[in-house]
Amino acid sequence: MRAVVVGAGIGGLVAARLLARRGLEVVVLEAHTYPGGLAGSFYHRGVFLDAGATLLSGFAPGGPMRLLEEALDLSFPVEPLPEGFPLMAVHLEEGTLLRPVGRRAERAAQEAFFGKGVLPFWDWQAERAEALWGLAPELPFPPETTKDLLRLLRLAPRLLPLLPDLLRKAKDLAPKDPRFLRFLDAQLLIAAQCGVGEAYALYTAAALDLPHRGAALPRGGMGAIARALAEGLEVRYKARALRLLTRGRRAYGVEVLYGGKRRGEREVVEGDLFVLNVPPEPLLGLPPRVPKDAWGAFVLHGLLPFPVDPPYYRQNARERPYAFLSLRPEGRKTAFSLSLHTPLGLWEGLSREEYGRLKACWTERALALGGALLPGLREAEWLLAGTPRTYARFAGRAWVGGYPQTHPFRFARLRVLENAYQVGERVFPGQSVPAVALGALRLFKSFL
Repeated sequence: MRAVVVGAGIGGLVAARLLARRGLEVVVLEAHTYPGGLAGSFYHRGVFLDAGATLLSGFAPGGPMRLLEEALDLSFPVEPLPEGFPLMAVHLEEGTLLRPVGRRAERAAQEAFFGKGVLPFWDWQAERAEALWGLAPELPFPPETTKDLLRLLRLAPRLLPLLPDLLRKAKDLAPKDPRFLRFLDAQLLIAAQCGVGEAYALYTAAALDLPHRGAALPRGGMGAIARALAEGLEVRYKARALRLLTRGRRAYGVEVLYGGKRRGEREVVEGDLFVLNVPPEPLLGLPPRVPKDAWGAFVLHGLLPFPVDPPYYRQNARERPYAFLSLRPEGRKTAFSLSLHTPLGLWEGLSREEYGRLKACWTERALALGGALLPGLREAEWLLAGTPRTYARFAGRAWVGGYPQTHPFRFARLRVLENAYQVGERVFPGQSVPAVALGALRLFKSFL
């Protein structure tokens, strides 16, 4: 039996390795020259730069990434961060709030900055996060098959305590301190693609817990995770999938256009099972489904000619758009990516000249906001900017993240056709590298 995986993102690679361990013949088709997709690293001027995701966690005992290492019999090249490590600094009008690794350390930092009034929220968050992350590896939600429903029934005793918060918003449980709400708004826009007024409570609890799920620094950038997953697999790079070929409700092949040494060559790669780590609509000749409330990303990459001390993640929550700065040591230098949310419509229908002016404007805006996080940012040896147009061209979609996490039923279905399924940020359990990986694990358990 042959499985064809379209897209060498984290979800696709995890699914491919699981299928290969089951004994299937697996081929992975990737349009680019590197694996990982939006959690990959590309090479530019001698430096690996992260295409999208930069923060990695899930390496605590029993955490998602540790479970994957055991399931796939591999070891990811990461440096675990110790309790108390200064992971992230959030800059607010009143000062800078540190998010250290470990709940006890963060609780102390939150109390010192906001006062005791926020502690009940963090008690709730910790309790819900423990329950949710414990359920995540085995939770078939939303259920799509009879098998899923039966598994949900078996999990009912562990799910019942979560039901009171199922439809509540994060703002309903947060203290009304405007400083704290601003902090949550900025953090959730990164993790949930929506603010504190829209994000649902249970997703908020899980997303805020990422620093305490075993945070780690990948050696060689985020792409090191993808490269470890791709090792030993048949991955065909510069192989762009054009369309999924079907008979009735079943797929039988993928039409591929090659680049590189096979530039211009077309081939139909046939298979029995198909896993799509890309939006399925273009492969089926349908218009892309872009959420009306989706955000785009403006990202500025660069190389600083000096070393930088932790924290390696910094957010400017003093004004919108909230700028998020990720830093990675490169010897005596520092590679960085600086990301801002941007409206998608802003970049549509522009002439080349208008696009160039808007890109220059956002570059200056990013440097101004990022400079508040790290003086000397303008001393970068070089800069490389990416816009929603860039992501549309290289990732097949212009928007960031999956669906904004506004309610717990906002996920695409896993099954696309009778023998074709999708993985990635659009399907449960949502965004972040460990969550996308768990989504692929869920597919394997539920359907395969």
